[in-house]
Amino acid sequence: MTIQRTDITGVILCGGSARRFDGRDKPLALLRGSMLVEHVRERLAPQVGAVVISCNRNMDVYRRWGDTVVTDAVPERGPLGGLLPAMQAATTPFVFACPGDAPLLPPTLIERLARTLDGRTADVAYPHDGERPQHLFLLVRRAATERLRQYLDAGGRAVHEWAERMHAVRLDARSDRDAFVNVNSAADLAQLNTTPVRQRRPHRR
Repeated sequence: MTIQRTDITGVILCGGSARRFDGRDKPLALLRGSMLVEHVRERLAPQVGAVVISCNRNMDVYRRWGDTVVTDAVPERGPLGGLLPAMQAATTPFVFACPGDAPLLPPTLIERLARTLDGRTADVAYPHDGERPQHLFLLVRRAATERLRQYLDAGGRAVHEWAERMHAVRLDARSDRDAFVNVNSAADLAQLNTTPVRQRRPHRR
């Protein structure tokens, strides 16, 4: 089997509480005149067959592109709590998830993750940037939806723990190391707004 672009639904996770961002909806913050989520979506959409946005507020804003918009069934479950309704809404055999505040999503990442997962017995593929695993940028089989629900219902919240339970495989993404930065604070956003794209690298937390 060869995983095609049309076999994958891209999920943008926009449901965080943004405690370090004064409670504002981070994906809607402006980077060079466009919302962070717009930057993410612009890079994501050409790599997938459909887009789902998972959020818990400002739904009308997120609906502007005509994508499916879902909300958490149970609040305060973290990124996986946002991923679950998106996987339930998807109709493709695979789902790729990424944060809505990570505007440097590599334009070939999903294709490379698909090649890494293709033909394997694993259910999840994620990139490793040479320093650490990037579990928030993961490709997962939609058949794992029920196992995700069970993990959450049992009190699980950690993305890395769940991913490893799925017998995950890892993509060497050292060449994309700077692409996985996300906006955690107003200072990060200010740096992204004033630093040339290919040189910017906010402090990782």
